[in-house]
Amino acid sequence: MFGYVKPKREELKIKDDAFYKATYCGICKRMKALLGPLSTATLTYDSVFLALLRMALVPDEDISASKRRCALHPIKKRNILNRNDALDYTVRVFAELTYLKLEDDLSDESGAVRMAKRLARPAVRKAKSRSGLSEALAASMKAHLDRITELEKENCPSADLCAAPFGELLAEVFAYEVADKHTALGMREIGRHLGIFIYIADAAEDYAEDMEKSRFNPLVRMYEGKTLTASEREDIHTALCYHISRMEEALMFVDFGKKETLRRILSNIITLGLRERIAFLKGEEK
Repeated sequence: MFGYVKPKREELKIKDDAFYKATYCGICKRMKALLGPLSTATLTYDSVFLALLRMALVPDEDISASKRRCALHPIKKRNILNRNDALDYTVRVFAELTYLKLEDDLSDESGAVRMAKRLARPAVRKAKSRSGLSEALAASMKAHLDRITELEKENCPSADLCAAPFGELLAEVFAYEVADKHTALGMREIGRHLGIFIYIADAAEDYAEDMEKSRFNPLVRMYEGKTLTASEREDIHTALCYHISRMEEALMFVDFGKKETLRRILSNIITLGLRERIAFLKGEEK
């Protein structure tokens, strides 16, 4: 979940955008507290999606914000979400994801890029060890990513097969220990389709570069290394929009109670943000 899952902020209500920013800052504060100050270098807006979704499980009275300063904005105080279980869970999950991504990148990269990531490895490993994420969940996440690695080494020609394990990884992360069966179903389905969306969208965006550098990409295998036609790009776009529509449907299963702000922001991200992110497939600006 790196770089794809963001809202179309100009379409958010002012109060919803303020809550979105407060959540981002709240995750940053919890990263510093749980993992150490260097961990915030890995902070991405993608993490806000998970935090917002998991806040459906947090009692209303446990969600609050306060005006505080931070190192990046020392002069003017800003609204920062106070600690809650959803923020802590998000920080723990993303510490694990960052570590697993770094380990995967180290096996693929070379030269200066590999050296830079090797230098970052001790700090990322330390953050992972401090995160306190369930060992069972961490092991399951690694198993799903290992399966993706196996498929890629086998030169699998199916984008759907390669994307499925990442879908299952996010399904498990999103619905982890959710008691209400309808909410768990909604979160699981959002995670599953988001994971598939991210994997295939990333493959589509990297198509030309991966083809040029002879790197594995299931779409390059599917289309036999040819430059994608407008019709083929449209086919990929339609397939990704299918996964967006499934997420839109699944969001209706999640019980937010009175926390409609959460639903509105998540709906914006799914319906508008993700579609905007794949506009490149239709020759439009992201």
